[in-house]
Amino acid sequence: MKKLYTAAACTAALSAWTVAASAQVVTLSTTNPGGLGHSIGSAVAKAVTEHSDLRMLVVPSGGATLQAVTGGEAECAVSNGHGLSYYTSGTGHFAHEDPHPGMKMVGAVLTSLVALFVQKDSDITSLEDLAGKRYPGDLNAQPDIDEYYKLYLDWAGLGREDVSIVPANSIVQAASDFAAGRSDAFLFSVGTAKVLEVDSAVGGLRALGVEDTPEARETLTRHLPGAFLTPLAAGSSAQITEDVNAMSVWILVACDESVPSETVQAITQSIHDNKQTMQESFGAFARFDPAQMAPAIEGVTYHDGAIAFYESAGMWPPKD
Repeated sequence: MKKLYTAAACTAALSAWTVAASAQVVTLSTTNPGGLGHSIGSAVAKAVTEHSDLRMLVVPSGGATLQAVTGGEAECAVSNGHGLSYYTSGTGHFAHEDPHPGMKMVGAVLTSLVALFVQKDSDITSLEDLAGKRYPGDLNAQPDIDEYYKLYLDWAGLGREDVSIVPANSIVQAASDFAAGRSDAFLFSVGTAKVLEVDSAVGGLRALGVEDTPEARETLTRHLPGAFLTPLAAGSSAQITEDVNAMSVWILVACDESVPSETVQAITQSIHDNKQTMQESFGAFARFDPAQMAPAIEGVTYHDGAIAFYESAGMWPPKD
């Protein structure tokens, strides 16, 4: 009996391997392991592979996930909303490149909630108080994050000439510089391990917010198309000491227009229908809301395959 079970198990395993080997392979460009984009992409790939006839492979591409698709290294990519908008139009931090209108959105999967932090006992109590302070900038390896820093200065009514710029290659380096006492503020995703690490190093952090006004929202959209303000209640985390508005950025999946419509439709449905599978891979997917997968983002157009799915699910056209 045991031998029969073992033979049957081997036959089933071989059959599964044969199906997987013969499945259509789709490649997904992500950030490197350890990054948010890689965690999100790995979860998406798991859902697509387990719940469709496709096999999705993750291709780590550092911070150049969209360029990896254009360069032929992958067919789809994990990106943020404003990055895709700038890339397709050849504007913003992609103004030095030709437009790439062939990159099409598939769906939004999560938001990255970002706040600007200062030391808890700092005399900086508003964004305007950043004037004359040491402030991160020139994040050449992450120009999209550099745009976040420019946004907060704009909200404060300040320019680079009004602060003392502390060059930082990346968002992580800017946070480490702050922890070492080399700057007076830094921004990062709320509640992440790095924020908790810096909080412990400096004896406490405090998040700065912006008032939710039409002017503030217009400034946000101008810097980061598709981003929006999210209210955070005092005490929602140790670093949120008073009610503040932080910025939320869509993290999404995009595919080249050359990827067949039926393939993208299957990808979109696999993401939409399988929150539990993605959450098992990456706990942040507990926040995933399938009903919010098709937001309107300025300058971004959807892949025909994604549109086909959203139409069938009653989720089209996109909503602001």
